[in-house]
Amino acid sequence: MTTIQFDAAFAVIDQLQAAGYDAVIVGGAVRDTLLGLPVHDVDVATSALPEETKRVFKKTVDIGIEHGTILVLDAGEPIEVTTFRTEGEYADHRRPDKVDFVTNLAEDLKRRDFTINAMALRSKQEIVDLFGGKADLAAKIVRAVGNPEERFREDALRMLRAVRFSAKLHFEVEANTLAAIKTCASDLQYIAIERIKSEFDQIVRSQHPYKAFQLLVDTGLATYLPGTFQQIDKLQQFHTTHTLTGWAMFSYLEQDEALITKYRGANKEKQFIKQVLAAIEALKRPLDARTLFNFDEDVWQAAVHIYNHVSGETIDIDVLRRRKAALPIQHKGEIVVTGKHLLQWRGQKGGPWLAEALDALLTLIVSGQLENDEQQIKGWFNDEWQR
Repeated sequence: MTTIQFDAAFAVIDQLQAAGYDAVIVGGAVRDTLLGLPVHDVDVATSALPEETKRVFKKTVDIGIEHGTILVLDAGEPIEVTTFRTEGEYADHRRPDKVDFVTNLAEDLKRRDFTINAMALRSKQEIVDLFGGKADLAAKIVRAVGNPEERFREDALRMLRAVRFSAKLHFEVEANTLAAIKTCASDLQYIAIERIKSEFDQIVRSQHPYKAFQLLVDTGLATYLPGTFQQIDKLQQFHTTHTLTGWAMFSYLEQDEALITKYRGANKEKQFIKQVLAAIEALKRPLDARTLFNFDEDVWQAAVHIYNHVSGETIDIDVLRRRKAALPIQHKGEIVVTGKHLLQWRGQKGGPWLAEALDALLTLIVSGQLENDEQQIKGWFNDEWQR
C-alpha cells in the first residue's frame, strides 16, 4: 500500500479528520488491495458536506458537486472526495431521483452494489466491513448488498457489473444474487447502450470472458443485448488484455462487422475491428506482400490471436511481423511520387484512372516488382501502365 495515490488519499483523510470529519477510502481500491491486485483509482468518502470539504482544502474542483463529489488537488495527486450519501427511488432504473447527504458511513456503504465493493479503509489500516465483504472475497463470491432484487431494480446496470466482476475475478455469483438477475433481466432494456458498452469494454478484456458470456445467456440478460450469443463456446480459454481485440473476437463469433456500431462504438473502434475481421479472412489464404502491407502491426496481432484460437493453428506473429518489416515501404506516404506527378505526366484531369494507377503502383513497389524511384516509376507509368 505504498502507491502515490494511496499516500495522497491518506493525506486527504488525515486533513479531513483533523478538521473533525470522518473520512475513509472506499470502493474498488479496498477490494483490489485485499486481493493483491493493481489499484488504479483511490477514492475517499467523508462525512463532510461538499462546501465543508472545499473549506478544508486550498485547491479543489467541482466535478460532481450535486452528487457530493469534489476533486482535491492539495495532496500532489488528484483525489476524488465524495460526501457520505443515501439515494432515493430509481424511477428510471438508472439514476436515483434524489441524493441525500449523511454523516454516517454505514448508511453510505449500505447503498453500494456488492459486498466486495462495500468495504472502507481508514488511515490506520482499519478495514470497515459491515456486510461480509472480506468473507466473500475469500470465498470468491459476488453477492449483492442487502436485497439483491432491490439493488437491481434500483440500477439495472448492476446486473452487468455482477457479470463483469465474475469474469474479472473468476468469482461465482451467489445464488440469491443470481436468481435476482434472472428475475430482473428485462430491466436491462432501460439502460443506455453507452453504459452497457462501458461494462462490455471490461468484460471482453477480462481474464474469463467465456464465464461472462455464459452468465449473460444463462441469466437471460443476453436477450436484451445486441448479438445472438450463439457461438460463445468458442470463447473458452480465450483471453486478451486489449479491449478492441476482445470486441473483434465477439464480432467475429457473431459474424457481424456492425456489432460494435450497435453498441455505439467510436469510429476509430469500428475501423479497427473492420480491419481485424478482414485480416482474419486474409489469414485463411497465403499472404502476399500487398495484403501484408494493407494492415498495421496491431491489426495483424489481433487477427493472428483470434485466428489461432478459433482455427487451432499456430501462425507465428513474429514471423509475420518480420515479413512485414522487410517490405520495401511501410506506408503509402513513402512512395516518392504522388497523384500530382501522374496528372502532370499524363497531361489530363483526374478521374477513376488516377486511383487505379496509384493502387497498381503501390502493389508493384510493395511486392518488389518496381523500385521506389521517380524515374523508374515514370518509365513504368508512360511505357506500361498507360498502354
